[in-house]
This record gives sequence, structure tokens and C-alpha cells, in this order.
Amino acid sequence: MEKKKKSEINIENVNEVVSLSSKILHILYIAMIIACVLIVTILVKEWGILKFIFTFLKVLSPLFIGFVIAWLFNPLVKKLENKGIPRMFGSILVYAVFLVIIAVFLRFLVPTVYMQVNELIKNLPSIFNEVKNSVNEIFMKFSHVEGLDIDSIRTNVMTTMETKLTDFTTTFPTMLLDIIVKFFSSLVTIGLGLFIGLYMLFDFDSISRHFLNLLPERKRFEAQVLLNNIGGEVRKSVNGTMLVAVMVFVCDSIGFMIVGLQAPVLFGLFCGITDLIPYIGPYIGGALAVVIGFSQSTFIGVMTLIICVVVQCVENFILQPVVMSKTMKLHPVTIMIGLLIFNNFFGIIGMILATPCIALLKVIWEFARSKYEILQK
Repeated sequence: MEKKKKSEINIENVNEVVSLSSKILHILYIAMIIACVLIVTILVKEWGILKFIFTFLKVLSPLFIGFVIAWLFNPLVKKLENKGIPRMFGSILVYAVFLVIIAVFLRFLVPTVYMQVNELIKNLPSIFNEVKNSVNEIFMKFSHVEGLDIDSIRTNVMTTMETKLTDFTTTFPTMLLDIIVKFFSSLVTIGLGLFIGLYMLFDFDSISRHFLNLLPERKRFEAQVLLNNIGGEVRKSVNGTMLVAVMVFVCDSIGFMIVGLQAPVLFGLFCGITDLIPYIGPYIGGALAVVIGFSQSTFIGVMTLIICVVVQCVENFILQPVVMSKTMKLHPVTIMIGLLIFNNFFGIIGMILATPCIALLKVIWEFARSKYEILQK
């Protein structure tokens, strides 16, 4: 009996050692992957590969724009095709509705934003004075603190604020002109992309099959499954995120307009765009609107803050669960790391594209993990 007990105890000890060794191997494997990614990113940056990739993508951007548009609209065209509408007619119908929506949106948005930007620029000196007075009042409350040179700190803060305002007012017209020039220069690229996308949409499935035929026959089925998974998950993520951002833009704009915030549509649009950035985006957009609101009056500032909080609560507890209930679930830490990496390489645009790219990488990782039994217990 004693020998049996000893043997059982030894087996348990062996199992614990094996389990611990397996966990250590998993950690080492993940550390190795992170190290490889870090080495690759450093090499890409040092060798200037990113610059070459960006130039290559810029040349092929009409093709890329066309493919993305066709990829997004393909499920809708398929639904129309299943209802008996010819694919070519369905593609033209979807495209026509899309272009009409864009034209109406720009028709009302561009003049309004332009007018509100001019109004905001005219009111910048008064806004700055209000902010300056508020900062002075804050420093005055701490003037009685011993051992703290409040005057020096206040002088440095005011100098920095004045420098930033001067730089902004002098560079803003040039920056705005540069944006307008780039926009009109990109119209040709966008137009070509739209035409390419329409022709791709006419026969999108055949184009997909053509690319799959370039692979060995034994790999085509797996590649088709992987592409379907990627397409489904990324499409859900993109559609859900865009719909939520539009809702935030509309709700914030209406709320800001009701409380009397300056340039309500402009700040609503800014909140909608920054909402595309997970977690930190809504705070970036709302903070600027709240600061402008308090520069007008305490009442407008408080009401603007309430609107931002209410819209954010509606997004978190209603829009996100309802609209994005079927999107891929990603851990917050994973998204934050992705935001930091994409922001480092691609700036604000990278932060917007981070979540769809991470979703894509997760689909590829899960496919490789199930196929090659990576880290399987």
C-alpha cells in the first residue's frame, strides 16, 4: 500500500513539473514571437522598406480603393442577385445609391463645416482670452502654497499657450490650403478607384476564384476558408465601427447645436472621426468640445460635457452591444498595444485602422493555430 501511495505521489509531481514546463514553453514561445516582430519592425524602419511600400501602395491605390469598395458591397449585391435582380443591374443600383448618399452628405456638410471653421478662427482670440483667464484663476487658488513658485509656472504656461496659438493661427491657413490641394489631387485617384470598384463588383466572385487558382490545388480550399473568415470578421468590424461613428457624429452635432456650442457640426464631426479610435478616441474628441464650451460660458461647458457623457454611455451600453454584437471580440490590452504600434508607424490613420488589422491578424493566427496545432494543450 505504501509503495502505491508513493508511486501516485510521484506521478502527481511529474504531472506538475510537466504542466509547469509546458507553461514556461508557452511563455518563451510568445516572447520569441514578440522578439521576432520587434526585430522585423526595426529592420523595416532602418532599411527604409516602409517608404518603398508606401510608394508602391500609392501607385496601386486606385486598384486598392476599387477592391475595398467591391469587397464591401459584394454581400449586398449578392442579396439583390438572390432576389432575382441581375448582378450588373444590382451593382449599378448599389453604386448609384452610395454616390447619392455621399453627394448629399458632402453637399450639406462641406459648406457648413467651412462656415463654422471660419467662425471658429475669428473667435479664437476671445476663446484664448477666456482660457487664459480660467488658467489664471486656477493659479490664483494655489498662490498661497509655500515653496511653490506659482508666478514662474504661470508665466511658462502662458508663454507656451501664446506660442501655440501664434503657431496655429499662422500655420492654419497654409495647412488648410494644403489639405484642399491634396483633396482635389486625390479626386482623380478616388474616381479611378470608383470605376475599378464598379467593374470588379460586376464579377467579384470570378476575380476571387482567379486569385485562388494561382495557388496549388490542394491549398485552395483552406485559402478559401481563410479568406471567407477574414472577409466576414473584418467586414463586420468595419461596418459596425463606421455605423457607430456616424451615429455619434449625428447625436453630438444635434446636442452641441441645442446647447449653443460654437461650430457644433465641426466638433460633432471631430467626435465621430475620433470615435473610430477605440477606448481613447471618444475622450480626445469630447475634450476639445468641452474646452471650447467652457471658453464660451460655464453653462455651455457643463452642458457640452453632459452631452459627451450621455452619448458615450449610449454608445457603450446600446450602440456597441446592438450594432457590434457580432463583431470579433478583442481583448482591450491587445487593442491598446495595437494602437501604440500603429500610431508609432502611421499616426492617427494607423490608430483608426488598428482594430480591423488586429482582427485580420487574429483570424490568421487562429487559422494557423488550429491547422498546425500551435500552443494546443
